[in-house]
Amino acid sequence: MKLQEVSIKKLFGIFDHTINLNLDRGITIVIGENGLGKTKILEIIESFFKGEFYKLKSIEFESLIFKFNDGVIWQIFKNEDQKKEISFTIIQRKDELEESSFIFELDLYELYETGEIRREAMLLGRMHDSLRRVSPNEWEHSYTGEIYSALEIVKKFGKLDVKYRLKNKLESDLIVPKWFINRLEKIQISIIETQRVFNFENLDRSPIETVEKYSRELVGLIKQKLTESTELSSKLDRTYPNRLVDKLKKGNLNISQDELNKALLELEDKRSLLDEVGLVETDKNSDIFRIDNSEDIVKNVLMQYVNDSFEKLSIYDDIAGKIRLLLKIINERFKHKKLYVNKENGFSFKSTVLKEGNLYRQIPLEQLSSGEKNELILFYHLIFNTSPNSLILIDEPEISLHISWQNKFISDLKEIHNLNKLDIIIATHSPDIIANYWDLKVELKGVE
Repeated sequence: MKLQEVSIKKLFGIFDHTINLNLDRGITIVIGENGLGKTKILEIIESFFKGEFYKLKSIEFESLIFKFNDGVIWQIFKNEDQKKEISFTIIQRKDELEESSFIFELDLYELYETGEIRREAMLLGRMHDSLRRVSPNEWEHSYTGEIYSALEIVKKFGKLDVKYRLKNKLESDLIVPKWFINRLEKIQISIIETQRVFNFENLDRSPIETVEKYSRELVGLIKQKLTESTELSSKLDRTYPNRLVDKLKKGNLNISQDELNKALLELEDKRSLLDEVGLVETDKNSDIFRIDNSEDIVKNVLMQYVNDSFEKLSIYDDIAGKIRLLLKIINERFKHKKLYVNKENGFSFKSTVLKEGNLYRQIPLEQLSSGEKNELILFYHLIFNTSPNSLILIDEPEISLHISWQNKFISDLKEIHNLNKLDIIIATHSPDIIANYWDLKVELKGVE
């Protein structure tokens, strides 16, 4: 079940917009002149499906329509009375017939949240010197200068999961129906923020560069796979004798010499590919695949070894594909330097022109340019930190991209879509981002 179409009526009191998502190709490019609401539409989608309804209070619109690819339609009407209290009438339809509806009272939601949220925010503010209270409901971050509300403080630094609260609290306290909660939590939304270079999530320390954070994160992911591989290897090695004896008791399995050599060669190729992405180390002098005129028993023994080895290495298939794609994208873009990945350091850059002795010079992560850091962070996030079938929102990706990089952006996203099965909405002004993919665009129109 996926979001298929978004319509908004009277955005800013003026504009009617409809965006049909290109679900078959995974990428939708929203274009339009400044002031038509491209960014605001992304904010509305994110806020609604993350359960952050309070953000919709300040956005002027009359109604929303969300259509899903299973035929279900949600209509959301914004109600505002003379006291300026806000509520939403939410109607679910299928095959044009109304199935159910309810009124979501935003003020009641806010009343429920206010006391608990403010107490958590005050506790976080007291615990961390980097937060300074500047008003009864606002805190300033000393490193960034950003002002956060109580809800934003708890959500950003206290790990508040709004959807969890909706499912476990609002369903009973505010009489929100299960059909709404269940569908809401199935739509996974992730937005790519413009400021990506620094990470401010840890209030106990100074901000760290996100490339360093992701490099450490990648080391952890690789170590996790190494542990899984070790556990599987131990299991297969313990049972190897019994499994081999059982196979030999069944007699000759008619394994040909060519078949065995082909399997051994494929195994070496797989190991070499995993070596290239920093996951395993291979014996460069291996000649195991050159087997001639072996006895049937030897061929059976070796084929069992090959099958077990493939099973052990299959642990790495998912992460290897992701690392391979990241290396391809980055190394096609960066000039005079090359990205490598290894299990000790995560990201490792080397110059392709400067040497120290016989070896190319190592380039520390902090010496990457701002644009290079933005690129590495953006694509790492898309490849490693998104869930399959989730909806990704990217606002003005051209801000941090060189023109030549913009031209490659959509083709790179297509590869990421194929790998992670993402749906992506991009809001952009740049024809260089669109490149040759004008068939993916949805153009917002003003009032003629």
